[in-house]
Amino acid sequence: MPSDSHRVAILCEFGSVNGGEHSLLALIPAIRDRGWDPVVVAPAVGELAEVLAARKIEHVDFSVNDNRDNAVERLEELLGKCGAGLLHANSLSMSRLSGRLARRTGRPTTGHLRDILNLSTAALEDINTNRRLLAVSHATRDHHVAAGLDPDRTRVVYNGIDPAQFRNPVRPSGWLKRELNITRPSLLVATIGQIGLRKALDVLAEAATRVETEIDYLVIGERLSQKAESVVFEDAVFARFEDSAPSGRIHRLGYRRDIPELLAEIDLLVHPARQEPLGRVLLEAARRPRDPGPRRGRYREILTDGPRRSWCPPTTPPRWPTNWGWRPTRT
Repeated sequence: MPSDSHRVAILCEFGSVNGGEHSLLALIPAIRDRGWDPVVVAPAVGELAEVLAARKIEHVDFSVNDNRDNAVERLEELLGKCGAGLLHANSLSMSRLSGRLARRTGRPTTGHLRDILNLSTAALEDINTNRRLLAVSHATRDHHVAAGLDPDRTRVVYNGIDPAQFRNPVRPSGWLKRELNITRPSLLVATIGQIGLRKALDVLAEAATRVETEIDYLVIGERLSQKAESVVFEDAVFARFEDSAPSGRIHRLGYRRDIPELLAEIDLLVHPARQEPLGRVLLEAARRPRDPGPRRGRYREILTDGPRRSWCPPTTPPRWPTNWGWRPTRT
């Protein structure tokens, strides 16, 4: 098929839907409004495929894991068949693949940098071969530029959300406490995101043991890594949360699709992270009726301090919510 300069293929590594995929999905309508014809190149099965089908977004099957040795050749053939004039890689790892494709074919490619990682010289060479790179924050850009990323081709584009999803809760107030069978007049304190070493969930668990206020802690997310150290980390975190009893109680909600409704119910969002490129959930929480609460990391790019917001060093348990004078808003 002849290539179309306005047809853009967007390369996704996984079939799951997490922050990078949510940001992409939120931007698809705007991409179309600007005259681009997007086609998502992603694994055939998974939640992402289901969402793409539901939203009538064109999807072409491709998985780098089918055979990494010939991934560039397979991707080149696929792009020729679907007629895309531009390839955009939706993650740092896929930006390496798109860079190798650009080196091999001269095809125009761009890449999205959504992670703060220490990259090898070979990885930087691959990524720098893309014509344009988008970093989700200045913190992300600064980290990679200091390591050797080309500053002239790297721009900052913050993650996108659909604010309409977070303005008006569709469920009656109090539904979450009823779902979790919480009958005491406690605060609902939530953290949302993957459970892993780059987050600071252990710091939140330690903070929970130092608070006497009745709090029900909601951990929304799951561990994706199967590495032994990640399993040990998760086990230790939840063991420490149990030490916050009787005032503190822990609820593991796992992966949820109803984040807008959950944000409308919680009293306080805590976003603990040792390494965080942006913190998309903070953008989502900022659109709810009440502001997000304490967070750790380099978030001042997108949110400022205020009476309902607080910043904490990434290794220091925060002194909250007692020093804020917060009270539960629903029973």
